[in-house]
Amino acid sequence: MSAIEPSASRKGTFEPRDGRERVPCSRERGHAGVRAPGAVRAAMTRYAVSRLIALGPVLALVLLIIFALARIIPGDPAVTLLGPGATREQIDMLRAQLRLDEPAPAQLFSYVAGLFHGDLGRSMKSGQPVLQEILLRLPATLELSILATLVAVAIGIPIGVLSAIRSDSMIDHVVRVASLVGVSIPAFLFALILQLVFGIWLGWLPVSGRASPFFIVDPLTGFAVLDAVIWRDWELLGDALAHLVLPTVVLAAFLGATLGRFVRNTMIEVLTEDYIRTARAKGLKEQAVLFGHGLRNALLPAITVVGLKFAEMLGGAILTETVFAWPGVGRFMFEAIKNRDYPVIQGATLLFALMFMLVSLLVDLLYGLVDPRIRRRMG
Repeated sequence: MSAIEPSASRKGTFEPRDGRERVPCSRERGHAGVRAPGAVRAAMTRYAVSRLIALGPVLALVLLIIFALARIIPGDPAVTLLGPGATREQIDMLRAQLRLDEPAPAQLFSYVAGLFHGDLGRSMKSGQPVLQEILLRLPATLELSILATLVAVAIGIPIGVLSAIRSDSMIDHVVRVASLVGVSIPAFLFALILQLVFGIWLGWLPVSGRASPFFIVDPLTGFAVLDAVIWRDWELLGDALAHLVLPTVVLAAFLGATLGRFVRNTMIEVLTEDYIRTARAKGLKEQAVLFGHGLRNALLPAITVVGLKFAEMLGGAILTETVFAWPGVGRFMFEAIKNRDYPVIQGATLLFALMFMLVSLLVDLLYGLVDPRIRRRMG
């Protein structure tokens, strides 16, 4: 009789009779390292909930910092709003109306109390709710950011792959120099150069605004391009796209250069892995090795880069929107800083921080879905 026989007490396992450790059956070995879909979903849900809970303390810290920084800005909001010819009585009356004469802790407490009711305050300049003002301008920022991200991905990934495949060649050197210029040149300087060349010297493209003044737009979605398609106004569509070209190029240049450098370095590292050598040893075509194994694994970390840079665009396009007079949230934020509009500065910064953290969370969850290693860490 064999020294190892099935045990009567536990089906599917084998209990050795010579005192040795029990050997798990093939079914146990097959399921030992595999997590059920329900367990994966539960782990990712726990991770998402923990990140959402952490939003509160982070937003509180952001509010404290921006509340203090806004009041460090030189100048009096009341004087800015009334102008230099205002009398002391008028200034004191407006300060009392805006509650600027109260101590800073009282102002902070009042603002936080309003946040719990979904109130971001009212703009000192327009008197309109801050949230309403931001939502009115958010589609313009989203339209510009989405288009710039798509252009950057369409350019950055191919040049990164090409540079990695032709490493140390003339093409690689050109791509690396161009990428270095793209990440180094200031956005406002690049914007001014494009305006000067393509808008003033050549006269090919408009240099400011979102549409020409003679177009009357009836917004449905707030996205000029989408509204033009819905209304089938092809002249408006061409005009809206023309106004998008220059600001999109400015925003896409930095992201495309960053993404190209990142994909190049990651692709070179991936191509030195053992599984790439194994794929080539099996006789796979070079194209299948490069794009089926190399590029697929090199693009996984790029998800994080694209997601975080997109989130930065939502709140970091202030200079670009200001130079091109783009009616988005970034320009609105710039005007608020110039006018010392405390509620707008605080509300816009809080929304920027919230959007950045939510996009970061979505990127992490997406990364976990496509990469089992990250998914195991979430658990």
